Amino acid sequence: MTTLKNSVLFLIVGAILSLTACDDNSLGKLRERELDLLDKYIKDNNITVKPTSSGLYYIEVQKGTGDTIKAGDVVDIYYKTYRLRDSALVDFNINEKGHFYDPLRFTVTPPNGSSVVEGLNEGVKFMQLGTVAHMIVPSQIGYGQNGAGASIPAFSTLLFEVRIHKVIKGSN
Repeated sequence: MTTLKNSVLFLIVGAILSLTACDDNSLGKLRERELDLLDKYIKDNNITVKPTSSGLYYIEVQKGTGDTIKAGDVVDIYYKTYRLRDSALVDFNINEKGHFYDPLRFTVTPPNGSSVVEGLNEGVKFMQLGTVAHMIVPSQIGYGQNGAGASIPAFSTLLFEVRIHKVIKGSN
């Protein structure tokens, strides 16, 4: 009887392993799909800016004024966040009619220390008060392989529309 139980258990474990090994949603496949969609988006939208070393695409829409934002500064921003794969709006504080809600406030930090996704933290460092920009944030500087709940699955490139509303200079 024990031999039969062990055989059945072995078959079940083997079946699960073979299914997951062939799973089309493996992390490698998800990352590959993300990169394919990103390449297609860049090509289809004639984006000519080069990505930063981290992978961020920063596209300035409207030039701001004053000093460029630096680590240590506190910023208030208005933003919209879309998923690249289907253009779904997943987070915002500007509604479809252009009404502004409370701005998002955060302290700009050196890499990997921010309370917001790293791509957004990096992107605001190109901006000034009043700047409006679009940012393409691949998952490695976004929510990575974990995603962020149901609205942002693993390996999701995000599109940000950002407007700098207020800058409080830090003690740089």
